[in-house]
Amino acid sequence: MEIGAGNEAEIEFLKEIKPVAKGAEAELWLGELLGTQVVIKKRVKKSYRDPALDAKLRATRTLEEGRLLAKAYLEGVSVPAPLFIDPQGFLLVEEMVSGSLLRDVVNGLPPIMRLVGEEVAKMHLAGLVHGDLTTSNVIITGEAKAFIIDFGLGSFSPELEDRGVDLLLMRKSLEANLPSASGGLFSRFFEGYRGVMGPGADEVLERSAEIERRGRYYAERAID
Repeated sequence: MEIGAGNEAEIEFLKEIKPVAKGAEAELWLGELLGTQVVIKKRVKKSYRDPALDAKLRATRTLEEGRLLAKAYLEGVSVPAPLFIDPQGFLLVEEMVSGSLLRDVVNGLPPIMRLVGEEVAKMHLAGLVHGDLTTSNVIITGEAKAFIIDFGLGSFSPELEDRGVDLLLMRKSLEANLPSASGGLFSRFFEGYRGVMGPGADEVLERSAEIERRGRYYAERAID
């Protein structure tokens, strides 16, 4: 068992650990906790940062992600259940959700987008935003249930701007993966979102479009 030098004693209650992915910010491991299959997320050290600052940032971000996940779970959003948070060890242990990434199945399951929209609306009503809401951060289970994962860039925010960013990211992700079908898929997503969010959904959609226009304006100015 080894997910990081010096942390073995802290995680000895975790069994059958094996690595599954390594990103710029964190490593993901599969393991077992008291008979339950879990995912272990460990934020990795950044050698270019001052060691003390690096440790502080990783601890703070680990704790914040755990708090976001816990809040979402308690508010009834479909997310993996948070099971253990160790900010000093930079570890977040959560329930393992079995299924397929939305990006890999959405073309064969268009109606699932409505469920995704419903979950995002529940998340927003709980005062949370995801910050990286793409088809790679939603898992569809065998029971056709949508789980939002990876709150590493999320935050506690009721701001219209932040909610608009979430919707824009989802639309852009659909356009990148399925350009010919993205319009219909996003429409289904927004139907679900509006059904839960209520009248405020249209305002979020309008802000999303405004954010996109703003981005294009700055891009064009940069080219000029």
